[in-house]
Amino acid sequence: MNRTLVALAAVLTLGLALAPVVSASAADAPPSISWSVQPASETGRDGRLAFAYGVNPGTEIDDYVVVSNLGSAAQTFSVYGTDALTQFDTGSFGLLPAATKPKDAGSWITTKTDQITVEPSQSATIPFRILVPSDATPGDHTAGVIASVSTAAPGKKNGIGIDQRVAARVYIRVAGQPVSKVSATGAVVGFSPSWNPFGGGDATVDYDVRNGGNVREDVAQSVTLNGPFGIQLAQLKVAPVVNILPGQATHIHQRVSGIAALVILFADVKLTPSAPTDLVDKSQLRDQNGNPLPKLVEPKFTAATASALTAAISWTLLLIVIAIIALIFLVVRYVRTTRDRMFDAIDAATEQARLDAIRDAQSGTTEKATAGAAGYKS
Repeated sequence: MNRTLVALAAVLTLGLALAPVVSASAADAPPSISWSVQPASETGRDGRLAFAYGVNPGTEIDDYVVVSNLGSAAQTFSVYGTDALTQFDTGSFGLLPAATKPKDAGSWITTKTDQITVEPSQSATIPFRILVPSDATPGDHTAGVIASVSTAAPGKKNGIGIDQRVAARVYIRVAGQPVSKVSATGAVVGFSPSWNPFGGGDATVDYDVRNGGNVREDVAQSVTLNGPFGIQLAQLKVAPVVNILPGQATHIHQRVSGIAALVILFADVKLTPSAPTDLVDKSQLRDQNGNPLPKLVEPKFTAATASALTAAISWTLLLIVIAIIALIFLVVRYVRTTRDRMFDAIDAATEQARLDAIRDAQSGTTEKATAGAAGYKS
Protein backbone atom coordinates (compact mmCIF):
# COMPACT_ATOMS: atom_id res chain seq x y z
CA MET A 1 0.00 0.00 0.00
CA ASN A 2 1.55 3.32 -1.10
CA ARG A 3 1.94 5.95 1.54
CA THR A 4 0.93 9.49 0.71
CA LEU A 5 3.43 12.13 1.68
CA VAL A 6 1.53 15.13 2.90
CA ALA A 7 3.46 18.30 3.56
CA LEU A 8 1.40 21.43 3.76
CA ALA A 9 3.28 24.57 2.81
CA ALA A 10 2.87 27.58 5.11
CA VAL A 11 -0.16 29.65 4.36
CA LEU A 12 0.82 32.87 2.65
CA THR A 13 -1.61 35.75 2.89
CA LEU A 14 -2.04 39.31 1.78
CA GLY A 15 -1.09 41.43 4.70
CA LEU A 16 2.49 42.70 4.62
CA ALA A 17 2.39 46.45 4.87
CA LEU A 18 5.26 46.85 2.42
CA ALA A 19 4.17 44.03 0.10
CA PRO A 20 0.43 43.96 -0.58
CA VAL A 21 0.92 41.42 -3.38
CA VAL A 22 2.13 38.05 -2.09
CA SER A 23 3.38 35.28 -4.34
CA ALA A 24 4.08 31.69 -3.37
CA SER A 25 6.71 29.17 -4.37
CA ALA A 26 8.15 26.06 -2.75
CA ALA A 27 11.69 24.72 -2.58
CA ASP A 28 10.51 21.30 -3.76
CA ALA A 29 8.47 22.72 -6.66
CA PRO A 30 9.72 24.12 -9.98
CA PRO A 31 10.76 27.78 -9.61
CA SER A 32 8.22 28.79 -12.27
CA ILE A 33 5.26 27.98 -9.96
CA SER A 34 4.37 31.34 -8.47
CA TRP A 35 1.06 33.17 -8.07
CA SER A 36 -0.89 35.73 -6.10
CA VAL A 37 -4.46 36.04 -4.82
CA GLN A 38 -6.07 39.45 -4.35
CA PRO A 39 -9.45 41.11 -3.86
CA ALA A 40 -10.91 42.39 -7.11
CA SER A 41 -13.88 43.88 -8.86
CA GLU A 42 -15.50 42.39 -11.92
CA THR A 43 -12.84 44.03 -14.07
CA GLY A 44 -9.77 43.03 -12.04
CA ARG A 45 -7.72 44.19 -9.03
CA ASP A 46 -9.31 47.02 -7.07
CA GLY A 47 -6.60 47.90 -4.54
CA ARG A 48 -8.15 46.31 -1.45
CA LEU A 49 -5.74 44.52 0.87
CA ALA A 50 -8.40 42.17 2.22
CA PHE A 51 -12.09 41.41 1.95
CA ALA A 52 -13.70 43.26 4.86
CA TYR A 53 -17.44 43.40 5.42
CA GLY A 54 -19.85 44.67 8.02
CA VAL A 55 -23.25 43.03 7.61
CA ASN A 56 -26.37 41.78 9.33
CA PRO A 57 -27.19 38.09 9.78
CA GLY A 58 -28.80 36.58 6.70
CA THR A 59 -26.92 38.87 4.29
CA GLU A 60 -25.75 37.70 0.87
CA ILE A 61 -22.47 39.15 -0.46
CA ASP A 62 -21.20 38.85 -4.03
CA ASP A 63 -17.56 39.68 -4.68
CA TYR A 64 -14.54 38.78 -6.83
CA VAL A 65 -11.05 37.40 -6.32
CA VAL A 66 -8.28 37.54 -8.90
CA VAL A 67 -5.69 34.76 -9.24
CA SER A 68 -2.53 35.81 -11.09
CA ASN A 69 -0.14 33.23 -12.53
CA LEU A 70 3.31 34.77 -12.10
CA GLY A 71 5.12 31.69 -13.39
CA SER A 72 6.38 30.67 -16.80
CA ALA A 73 3.93 27.82 -17.46
CA ALA A 74 0.19 27.32 -17.42
CA GLN A 75 -1.04 26.28 -13.99
CA THR A 76 -4.23 24.77 -12.64
CA PHE A 77 -5.43 26.12 -9.30
CA SER A 78 -7.99 24.80 -6.85
CA VAL A 79 -10.10 27.68 -5.53
CA TYR A 80 -12.11 27.47 -2.31
CA GLY A 81 -12.84 29.13 1.02
CA THR A 82 -11.94 27.93 4.49
CA ASP A 83 -11.86 29.11 8.11
CA ALA A 84 -9.04 31.16 9.53
CA LEU A 85 -7.31 30.39 12.81
CA THR A 86 -4.60 31.68 15.10
CA GLN A 87 -1.56 29.40 15.12
CA PHE A 88 -1.22 28.13 18.69
CA ASP A 89 2.58 27.93 18.69
CA THR A 90 3.35 31.18 16.89
CA GLY A 91 0.28 33.40 17.22
CA SER A 92 0.31 34.08 13.47
CA PHE A 93 -2.65 34.07 11.11
CA GLY A 94 -3.36 30.70 9.52
CA LEU A 95 -5.99 28.70 7.68
CA LEU A 96 -7.45 25.25 8.20
CA PRO A 97 -5.68 22.38 6.41
CA ALA A 98 -7.19 21.48 3.07
CA ALA A 99 -8.55 18.18 4.43
CA THR A 100 -10.41 19.87 7.32
CA LYS A 101 -13.97 20.96 6.65
CA PRO A 102 -14.69 24.58 7.66
CA LYS A 103 -17.44 25.28 10.17
CA ASP A 104 -17.56 29.07 10.33
CA ALA A 105 -17.03 31.83 7.75
CA GLY A 106 -15.15 29.50 5.41
CA SER A 107 -18.29 27.40 5.05
CA TRP A 108 -20.25 30.52 4.05
CA ILE A 109 -18.07 31.00 0.94
CA THR A 110 -18.98 29.48 -2.42
CA THR A 111 -16.77 30.12 -5.46
CA LYS A 112 -18.24 30.03 -8.97
CA THR A 113 -15.58 27.52 -9.93
CA ASP A 114 -13.50 25.29 -7.72
CA GLN A 115 -10.73 24.81 -10.28
CA ILE A 116 -9.25 27.03 -12.95
CA THR A 117 -6.27 26.97 -15.32
CA VAL A 118 -4.40 30.22 -15.82
CA GLU A 119 -1.84 30.85 -18.54
CA PRO A 120 1.58 32.26 -17.59
CA SER A 121 1.64 36.00 -16.84
CA GLN A 122 -2.16 36.04 -16.99
CA SER A 123 -4.90 36.54 -14.37
CA ALA A 124 -8.35 35.11 -13.84
CA THR A 125 -11.12 36.92 -11.98
CA ILE A 126 -13.37 34.50 -10.12
CA PRO A 127 -16.78 35.44 -8.65
CA PHE A 128 -17.69 34.10 -5.22
CA ARG A 129 -20.61 34.43 -2.87
CA ILE A 130 -20.79 34.70 0.91
CA LEU A 131 -24.10 33.74 2.50
CA VAL A 132 -24.14 34.82 6.13
CA PRO A 133 -26.53 32.55 8.07
CA SER A 134 -29.54 34.17 9.68
CA ASP A 135 -28.39 32.76 13.03
CA ALA A 136 -24.80 33.94 12.69
CA THR A 137 -23.44 35.13 16.02
CA PRO A 138 -22.45 38.79 16.46
CA GLY A 139 -18.81 39.73 16.13
CA ASP A 140 -15.91 38.85 13.87
CA HIS A 141 -15.79 35.82 11.58
CA THR A 142 -12.59 35.30 9.62
CA ALA A 143 -11.78 33.16 6.61
CA GLY A 144 -9.67 33.04 3.46
CA VAL A 145 -10.26 32.54 -0.25
CA ILE A 146 -7.51 30.15 -1.33
CA ALA A 147 -5.88 29.29 -4.63
CA SER A 148 -3.78 26.15 -4.19
CA VAL A 149 -1.48 24.03 -6.33
CA SER A 150 -1.12 20.35 -5.54
CA THR A 151 1.85 18.40 -6.84
CA ALA A 152 2.77 14.73 -6.47
CA ALA A 153 5.65 13.87 -4.21
CA PRO A 154 8.87 12.91 -5.99
CA GLY A 155 8.90 9.18 -6.73
CA LYS A 156 5.21 8.76 -5.90
CA LYS A 157 2.75 7.83 -8.61
CA ASN A 158 -0.35 8.26 -6.49
CA GLY A 159 -1.39 10.85 -3.96
CA ILE A 160 -0.60 14.50 -3.28
CA GLY A 161 2.86 15.29 -2.04
CA ILE A 162 2.80 19.09 -1.67
CA ASP A 163 -0.15 21.43 -1.30
CA GLN A 164 0.96 25.03 -1.79
CA ARG A 165 -1.59 27.67 -0.91
CA VAL A 166 -2.00 31.42 -1.24
CA ALA A 167 -5.01 33.20 0.23
CA ALA A 168 -6.76 36.54 0.40
CA ARG A 169 -8.13 37.17 3.87
CA VAL A 170 -11.85 37.57 4.50
CA TYR A 171 -13.05 39.51 7.57
CA ILE A 172 -16.77 39.64 8.35
CA ARG A 173 -18.19 41.68 11.25
CA VAL A 174 -21.73 40.50 11.97
CA ALA A 175 -23.91 43.16 13.57
CA GLY A 176 -24.58 42.84 17.28
CA GLN A 177 -22.95 43.53 20.62
CA PRO A 178 -19.14 43.26 20.39
CA VAL A 179 -17.53 41.62 23.39
CA SER A 180 -13.87 41.74 24.44
CA LYS A 181 -12.64 39.01 26.75
CA VAL A 182 -8.98 38.02 26.85
CA SER A 183 -7.40 35.88 29.53
CA ALA A 184 -4.04 34.39 30.46
CA THR A 185 -4.57 30.72 31.29
CA GLY A 186 -2.29 27.96 32.52
CA ALA A 187 0.38 30.34 33.82
CA VAL A 188 3.50 28.47 35.00
CA VAL A 189 6.87 29.83 36.11
CA GLY A 190 10.03 27.71 36.36
CA PHE A 191 13.51 28.30 37.75
CA SER A 192 16.82 26.60 36.95
CA PRO A 193 19.65 27.65 39.30
CA SER A 194 23.22 28.28 38.24
CA TRP A 195 26.13 26.12 39.42
CA ASN A 196 27.67 29.37 40.64
CA PRO A 197 26.30 29.67 44.18
CA PHE A 198 26.21 33.45 43.90
CA GLY A 199 25.14 33.65 40.23
CA GLY A 200 21.64 34.19 38.87
CA GLY A 201 19.58 31.35 37.43
CA ASP A 202 17.30 30.99 34.40
CA ALA A 203 13.58 31.65 34.75
CA THR A 204 10.87 30.56 32.30
CA VAL A 205 7.29 31.79 32.08
CA ASP A 206 4.60 29.97 30.09
CA TYR A 207 0.94 30.82 29.60
CA ASP A 208 -1.78 30.89 26.94
CA VAL A 209 -3.34 34.09 25.63
CA ARG A 210 -6.96 33.19 24.96
CA ASN A 211 -9.60 35.27 23.18
CA GLY A 212 -12.93 34.39 24.75
CA GLY A 213 -14.78 37.34 23.20
CA ASN A 214 -16.37 37.70 19.79
CA VAL A 215 -14.01 40.25 18.18
CA ARG A 216 -10.45 40.13 16.92
CA GLU A 217 -7.92 41.80 19.21
CA ASP A 218 -4.32 42.88 19.54
CA VAL A 219 -2.96 42.07 23.00
CA ALA A 220 -0.04 43.90 24.63
CA GLN A 221 1.75 41.81 27.23
CA SER A 222 3.65 42.61 30.40
CA VAL A 223 5.46 39.98 32.50
CA THR A 224 7.14 40.87 35.78
CA LEU A 225 9.27 38.58 37.93
CA ASN A 226 9.33 39.32 41.65
CA GLY A 227 11.01 37.84 44.69
CA PRO A 228 9.76 37.86 48.28
CA PHE A 229 8.40 41.12 49.72
CA GLY A 230 7.75 42.49 46.23
CA ILE A 231 11.41 42.69 45.19
CA GLN A 232 11.34 43.18 41.40
CA LEU A 233 13.86 40.95 39.67
CA ALA A 234 13.01 41.44 35.98
CA GLN A 235 10.56 43.09 33.58
CA LEU A 236 10.26 40.90 30.48
CA LYS A 237 9.87 42.41 27.02
CA VAL A 238 7.13 40.37 25.37
CA ALA A 239 6.00 41.04 21.81
CA PRO A 240 2.29 41.76 21.50
CA VAL A 241 -0.09 39.18 20.09
CA VAL A 242 -1.45 40.61 16.85
CA ASN A 243 -4.91 39.88 15.49
CA ILE A 244 -5.89 36.98 17.74
CA LEU A 245 -9.20 35.64 16.46
CA PRO A 246 -12.30 34.95 18.58
CA GLY A 247 -12.24 31.55 20.24
CA GLN A 248 -8.52 31.11 19.49
CA ALA A 249 -5.47 30.93 21.74
CA THR A 250 -1.71 31.17 21.38
CA HIS A 251 1.04 29.92 23.67
CA ILE A 252 3.61 32.31 25.09
CA HIS A 253 7.03 31.12 26.30
CA GLN A 254 9.56 33.51 27.80
CA ARG A 255 13.03 32.81 29.19
CA VAL A 256 15.32 35.20 31.08
CA SER A 257 18.72 34.71 32.70
CA GLY A 258 20.38 36.28 35.71
CA ILE A 259 17.48 35.88 38.15
CA ALA A 260 18.56 35.86 41.79
CA ALA A 261 17.63 32.78 43.79
CA LEU A 262 15.61 34.31 46.64
CA VAL A 263 13.77 31.13 47.69
CA ILE A 264 10.44 32.11 46.04
CA LEU A 265 9.85 33.50 42.54
CA PHE A 266 6.58 35.14 41.47
CA ALA A 267 5.51 35.80 37.86
CA ASP A 268 2.82 38.41 37.24
CA VAL A 269 1.24 38.54 33.77
CA LYS A 270 -0.83 41.45 32.49
CA LEU A 271 -2.67 41.44 29.15
CA THR A 272 -3.95 44.70 27.67
CA PRO A 273 -6.26 44.19 24.65
CA SER A 274 -7.04 46.73 21.96
CA ALA A 275 -8.59 46.93 18.51
CA PRO A 276 -6.38 45.28 15.86
CA THR A 277 -4.35 47.49 13.53
CA ASP A 278 -4.09 45.24 10.50
CA LEU A 279 -5.48 44.88 6.99
CA VAL A 280 -9.04 45.71 8.03
CA ASP A 281 -7.83 48.87 9.72
CA LYS A 282 -6.15 49.79 6.42
CA SER A 283 -9.06 48.51 4.29
CA GLN A 284 -12.31 50.14 5.32
CA LEU A 285 -15.24 47.86 6.01
CA ARG A 286 -17.89 47.67 3.28
CA ASP A 287 -21.46 46.55 3.28
CA GLN A 288 -22.83 43.84 1.00
CA ASN A 289 -23.12 46.34 -1.84
CA GLY A 290 -19.53 47.49 -1.57
CA ASN A 291 -20.33 50.81 0.12
CA PRO A 292 -17.78 51.95 2.75
CA LEU A 293 -19.01 51.80 6.34
CA PRO A 294 -18.23 54.10 9.26
CA LYS A 295 -15.49 53.06 11.66
CA LEU A 296 -16.55 50.20 13.90
CA VAL A 297 -17.80 50.79 17.42
CA GLU A 298 -15.32 48.82 19.48
CA PRO A 299 -16.15 46.99 22.71
CA LYS A 300 -14.89 48.02 26.11
CA PHE A 301 -11.41 46.52 26.41
CA THR A 302 -10.48 45.25 29.88
CA ALA A 303 -7.03 44.13 31.00
CA ALA A 304 -6.53 40.62 32.35
CA THR A 305 -3.96 39.34 34.83
CA ALA A 306 -2.55 36.03 36.01
CA SER A 307 0.10 34.95 38.51
CA ALA A 308 2.25 31.93 39.23
CA LEU A 309 5.00 31.08 41.70
CA THR A 310 7.77 28.55 42.15
CA ALA A 311 10.72 27.81 44.39
CA ALA A 312 13.89 29.69 43.43
CA ILE A 313 16.73 28.02 45.29
CA SER A 314 20.43 27.81 44.47
CA TRP A 315 21.13 24.18 45.29
CA THR A 316 24.87 24.80 45.23
CA LEU A 317 24.52 27.61 47.75
CA LEU A 318 22.13 25.48 49.80
CA LEU A 319 24.69 22.64 49.91
CA ILE A 320 27.36 25.11 50.97
CA VAL A 321 25.10 26.49 53.72
CA ILE A 322 24.28 22.94 54.85
CA ALA A 323 27.99 22.08 54.88
CA ILE A 324 28.77 25.21 56.91
CA ILE A 325 25.97 24.44 59.36
CA ALA A 326 27.18 20.84 59.65
CA LEU A 327 30.75 22.06 60.22
CA ILE A 328 29.61 24.54 62.86
CA PHE A 329 27.59 21.79 64.51
CA LEU A 330 30.61 19.47 64.58
CA VAL A 331 32.90 22.20 65.89
CA VAL A 332 30.42 23.17 68.59
CA ARG A 333 29.92 19.55 69.50
CA TYR A 334 33.67 18.96 69.58
CA VAL A 335 34.24 22.04 71.75
CA ARG A 336 31.37 21.10 74.03
CA THR A 337 32.59 17.51 74.31
CA THR A 338 36.15 18.67 74.93
CA ARG A 339 34.96 21.17 77.54
CA ASP A 340 32.84 18.54 79.26
CA ARG A 341 35.78 16.17 79.31
CA MET A 342 38.00 18.92 80.69
CA PHE A 343 35.48 19.77 83.40
CA ASP A 344 35.10 16.08 84.19
CA ALA A 345 38.86 15.78 84.43
CA ILE A 346 39.00 18.84 86.70
CA ASP A 347 36.22 17.46 88.85
CA ALA A 348 37.95 14.09 88.99
CA ALA A 349 41.26 15.73 89.88
CA THR A 350 39.57 17.87 92.52
CA GLU A 351 37.82 14.84 93.97
CA GLN A 352 41.05 12.90 93.90
CA ALA A 353 42.85 15.78 95.63
CA ARG A 354 40.14 15.91 98.24
CA LEU A 355 40.40 12.18 98.83
CA ASP A 356 44.18 12.40 98.98
CA ALA A 357 43.93 15.24 101.44
CA ILE A 358 41.57 13.26 103.64
CA ARG A 359 43.78 10.22 103.39
CA ASP A 360 46.83 12.28 104.24
CA ALA A 361 45.03 13.85 107.15
CA GLN A 362 43.91 10.50 108.45
CA SER A 363 47.43 9.11 108.01
CA GLY A 364 48.92 12.04 110.02
CA THR A 365 46.49 11.53 112.87
CA THR A 366 47.35 7.85 113.04
CA GLU A 367 51.06 8.58 113.13
CA LYS A 368 50.61 11.09 115.99
CA ALA A 369 48.56 8.61 117.94
CA THR A 370 51.18 5.94 117.46
CA ALA A 371 53.95 8.32 118.52
CA GLY A 372 52.00 9.30 121.63
CA ALA A 373 51.48 5.75 122.60
CA ALA A 374 55.16 4.99 122.20
CA GLY A 375 56.12 7.92 124.46
CA TYR A 376 53.77 6.74 127.16
CA LYS A 377 55.30 3.31 127.27
CA SER A 378 58.73 4.69 127.62
